[in-house]
Amino acid sequence: MGRRDREEQPKWGKRTPPKGERAAAAAELEAEARRKAAGISRSAEQLRAPQPRMLGERSRFVGIDLGLSTGIAVYDRDGRLESVRSRHFQSKDALRAAAGAILDGIDQAHSVIVEGGGELAESWERAAAHRGIHLRRVHASAWRERFYYPREHRSGAEAKEHAVKMAAQVIAWSGTKGVTGTLGHDAAEAILVGLFGVIEAGWLLEPPRFKR
Repeated sequence: MGRRDREEQPKWGKRTPPKGERAAAAAELEAEARRKAAGISRSAEQLRAPQPRMLGERSRFVGIDLGLSTGIAVYDRDGRLESVRSRHFQSKDALRAAAGAILDGIDQAHSVIVEGGGELAESWERAAAHRGIHLRRVHASAWRERFYYPREHRSGAEAKEHAVKMAAQVIAWSGTKGVTGTLGHDAAEAILVGLFGVIEAGWLLEPPRFKR
């Protein structure tokens, strides 16, 4: 063994790991202890907290108008409306049970924006978090101020009436297929909530120009 080889050997047994490696190892030991105390495996923990979904060419953005009559609008990666529908639930428990299945039924859902709060919003938040889907809450006043003139949302009834008219223009502008008849206000507002979402997220740089 040469002098250089002797100098590179640690004086006291194995090499002491760098500080960063020691901290990571300690953190993992603590995490393992928590998992054992909770009675869950590492793989089960990862399922509970999945990685956020990556943005791709086929990603989808979902706009939701909260309520027992729920509007669901799906936008494609170009920020165009792909589909819209309504779901009617008998109770909050029924909605809570269905939220995850609805998200699972939307191919490559990446982001969700919901109008409203309370227990209903929490149901969607839990379902989205379990799937690594990004979710944002927004108040009705935020998206209405972007799309409406002040005179167009002086009351809830006026705002809903204008939502139906403007959503029809989004459908025509997007070339959305399979939408016939007059939309309910829940579906119409989901379309505008979703449009607000794709604009805020930078998916759509040139939104449609609405005709009054």
